Amino acid sequence: MKGIKFPIIFSYLMVLLLIIAGCGSNTEKTGSQPKDDGKKKYTFKVATASAEPDQDSQLIYKGFMDKVTELTDGKVQFDWYPAQQLGSIVDYIDMTADGAVDIAMFAVSVFPNEMPLGNTVTGIPGIYKNAREGSIAYNNLTRQSPMLDTDFLSHGVRPLVAITTAPYNVYTKNIKIKTPKDLKGVKLRTSGGLHAEMVEFAGGIPVAIPSADMYEAYEKGAVDGLHGFASSDTSGGYREVSNYGTRNLNFSGGTTGLMMNAKLFDGLPEDIQKAFMEAGDYIAANGSKAYEDDVKAREDRWVKNGDVDLYEPTESEKEQWQKYYDDFTEYYLKKKNSEDVNKVIKMFREEVEKVRKQ
Repeated sequence: MKGIKFPIIFSYLMVLLLIIAGCGSNTEKTGSQPKDDGKKKYTFKVATASAEPDQDSQLIYKGFMDKVTELTDGKVQFDWYPAQQLGSIVDYIDMTADGAVDIAMFAVSVFPNEMPLGNTVTGIPGIYKNAREGSIAYNNLTRQSPMLDTDFLSHGVRPLVAITTAPYNVYTKNIKIKTPKDLKGVKLRTSGGLHAEMVEFAGGIPVAIPSADMYEAYEKGAVDGLHGFASSDTSGGYREVSNYGTRNLNFSGGTTGLMMNAKLFDGLPEDIQKAFMEAGDYIAANGSKAYEDDVKAREDRWVKNGDVDLYEPTESEKEQWQKYYDDFTEYYLKKKNSEDVNKVIKMFREEVEKVRKQ
């Protein structure tokens, strides 16, 4: 019996050691994916296209990030790479979906094929009158089907905030635009897509020129004018090259916003998700208004300083513009013949009306 006890005891010890080792291995594995105990901090990599000092960078992207950090008491932080430091904006959907970045900006005019519903909604002229009502309505729309599914989730991304710019105007060199007829034969720089079709419908000549080349093209006469809004005092030549411009034309608009890797968002704790959505609502309402206030302040300064002659159409001329907008909308929707497009246009109008009644 004495000779048998040692091997048995040794066997028991070996089994016990294996169990202990196994438990240690499981503890290490669990420790590599700790549960959020409320103290965990999160840092997300963010890519945007515009330079850091630009209005959209400060009022929209940075404003959103600052609000999230505030709402989470500093638990969420961001590593921000503006001015396309991490790559071209045309790759932002893929970069976000693939996890190369956690969050990136979007502009529907850059992704007309990937974001067809958003491109249509904000491209149709005359629906919203200012950035605040357009932004709140559009931000709400991105969180509903079919836009949420078609423009975002199908590409592996989720919208965090979406805003519309101030409604676009027309800025020209040596050509004064008062009515839609005045656009006939005018070479107008547009962002392409629906905006180009809209200019063409009025008899104008849309010209697609990258933002980086816009100033030189405008100054040298490659285009007669620009379709956009009063951005920075040097960007694109809006102030420095233009002799004339319009005010309160509601000639379509642009969009921008931030999107996040969908799987990453879905895996976040509920309080962090809530902070992202709440910050998005805040920026859609407040950041957009600040954005538009900045545009109006620039327009006022241009007029006061005699930089650009800005013309506001008369009531009779506004009726002509609205008829043109209505005719184009009817033409475009008939051409698209899409149930989803018709649905989101109807939803957008309804959301705008809700904002106006608030």
